[in-house]
Amino acid sequence: MERTSLTTRTLVFTVLSILCIVVLEPAHAQKTGGTPPIGVSASQDLPAGAVFGECAFPVRFELNGKAATITLPGGRFIFTSPGLNATLTNLNDLTKSVTLNITGAFHQSTDRNGDTVTVVTGRNLLGDPDAGFVLAIGSFSFKFDASGNLVQPLAGTGQLIKVCPLIS
Repeated sequence: MERTSLTTRTLVFTVLSILCIVVLEPAHAQKTGGTPPIGVSASQDLPAGAVFGECAFPVRFELNGKAATITLPGGRFIFTSPGLNATLTNLNDLTKSVTLNITGAFHQSTDRNGDTVTVVTGRNLLGDPDAGFVLAIGSFSFKFDASGNLVQPLAGTGQLIKVCPLIS
């Protein structure tokens, strides 16, 4: 049974959608290796309910800090974010804001059958159809099939903190 669509898949990578432009694109120019951490400063407004129906209000998502990508053989990569913070602001009440340290790492690889497996470690800001919009602290994974359908929602060990109540 299909868990979610390709459109929803893009929401799972809320953080990566901004960082791909800033960090990942330069890394793809290299065959293997990494980019030194670079400064990241980006902002995106998310409409109410944009991340799996969570947050009944629009949210400003701002990233500040450093990030890097390590490109590995076999189409694998590790995205690191030393010193990266995400500030989330309730756009209906600008006094409600939280800054989260998101210095975790994304380890991504592709299985033989074409599934994309992502393991996140440390502190990461994620969106998932079951967990919702969360700060994940620990070791978690999720998987998409070759067509972009979520086949394994967020699973792992650690703590999941709902983001929306922090700014509501």
